Amino acid sequence: MLSNDSNISHGWGGWLKWLVNTGIALLAASGSVVAILQYLDRPAQPLTPAPHSITAIAITSTPWPDPTRTQTTVPPTVIYHTPTPLAPSPTDFVISYWQNVSDGRYENAWSQLSPGFRQAWHNNDYNDYLRGYQQMNLCRIVISNVNLIRQDGYSAVVTAHLTYQTGSQCISSEYNFEMWLIYDGASHSWLFDKNMFQ
Repeated sequence: MLSNDSNISHGWGGWLKWLVNTGIALLAASGSVVAILQYLDRPAQPLTPAPHSITAIAITSTPWPDPTRTQTTVPPTVIYHTPTPLAPSPTDFVISYWQNVSDGRYENAWSQLSPGFRQAWHNNDYNDYLRGYQQMNLCRIVISNVNLIRQDGYSAVVTAHLTYQTGSQCISSEYNFEMWLIYDGASHSWLFDKNMFQ
């Protein structure tokens, strides 16, 4: 009997020992499981984006034209350089005047006289000027030895030798003239102002 009780108590003891060991093992295992579950169930860390550059783009828009508004466009001011014309040569002017007289182009020659000359010598009368040459019965005039004596922006003095050929036989007469000119800025031309014998 004692042996049976001893066996039973030994059996219960073994069983109890096994149960305790199994419980400890389960507790240990459950702790590991909990630790694993806690590891797997931890909150996800927020992702930190990789640094990168951001380019700002300014976007502009052109407004549609407003048909109710009138816009005036002012053209740009353009300034052109206009050179001042050079005064013609006084000697060329003198030659052209006497050539006009020699060729009978008296109206052209009249326009080359200053208002003062016209008034002083012909009372501002073209016909008086014309009659003087007609009465002379001029064949032609030959000009030579034309020299510029002095010149500025407003006047010039030219000397020349003139040969008048007049009459039916075109007889020559020799004269040395000193001619005073004034510059007319409006016409950009010289004008006869005085004509004196030397």
